[in-house]
Amino acid sequence: MSSSNTITTEADIIKADGIIFYQIWCYSMFTFGIIGHTLSIYVFTRTVLRSNPCSRYFLASTISGSCVVMITIPLRLLQLRYNINVFTNSIIVCKIVTLLLNWTRAQNAWFTAMACADRFLCSSASTTLRGFSSLRVTYRTIPLAILIVGLGYIHVPIYYQINTRQQTCVPIPGIYQTFVGVWNLVEFSLGPPIAMLYFGLGTVKNVRQSVGRIAPNSIQTLTQTQIQQQRRRKATDRQLIQMMFAQCIVFILTASLPSVQYIYASVRANVTVDAVQSAKDSLFSSIANFVSLSVPCMSFYLFTLSSKLFRNELMKLFNDSWRPKQINTTGINPSRKN
Repeated sequence: MSSSNTITTEADIIKADGIIFYQIWCYSMFTFGIIGHTLSIYVFTRTVLRSNPCSRYFLASTISGSCVVMITIPLRLLQLRYNINVFTNSIIVCKIVTLLLNWTRAQNAWFTAMACADRFLCSSASTTLRGFSSLRVTYRTIPLAILIVGLGYIHVPIYYQINTRQQTCVPIPGIYQTFVGVWNLVEFSLGPPIAMLYFGLGTVKNVRQSVGRIAPNSIQTLTQTQIQQQRRRKATDRQLIQMMFAQCIVFILTASLPSVQYIYASVRANVTVDAVQSAKDSLFSSIANFVSLSVPCMSFYLFTLSSKLFRNELMKLFNDSWRPKQINTTGINPSRKN
């Protein structure tokens, strides 16, 4: 067998392995994502959490994550596994669908960053800053964040086009293509993780400082009911902080992969490679982009692992569903008074 045939065969094997990965990953993320996001929406709308502003940001993040699961994953599966490319049906579909995919992916990340900011504000020593951690603020910041992130990708419908040779929807070649690569790094891969890291470390600092600000004498002036309410609120805040950090750590680790891939591609832009290396680079690029969607698809499982409160609220759903109805065997109407 000649060396060229060997190279071609090896490249085909790499492409075949990539297709198997795409198929398993997409089916897994779609199935677990739909189940997880449905359960997350149930938990975040329970009484104990829906009155907390941080849980509102998590709920918004969950809804945007479900859009990623129901839109992005099926489209990528059709494109990479079954060679059905909806992006090239028309120039309008190319522009609008690409805008929606970028928008929902980045939106999920920024909602998580906003949850981090809320925990930072909630734990601040400043009364003014703590005032920004409220439901009233979320009613304004969530729609505003959706608008700002959407405007951040307004250039997509203008400068994207169909590449007829490769049958893909891509940015126009030249300066704009470089701009898109840098902008995606800022908007998704670097911007949200930096915000999460900043507010997360700030939250840790605030929590440590708050220990020294507690006045023991002030506890004596509170009623037993007020003390219990404060304890429940603090317990809820601690659980939400744990959920926040779990999201941040995993997101930073996974979202950094497209940045690494982009830097790698930029360094090797002028390097001539054979078919095998080209297949490896393509596989690495696809895996990096797929893995970066792990948090939008699997956030429910991070919440479950990191928070006892989340698990308790989740178990109430199953307990209520499985608990048998009580049967009155005495024949006495329980509503009748003696």
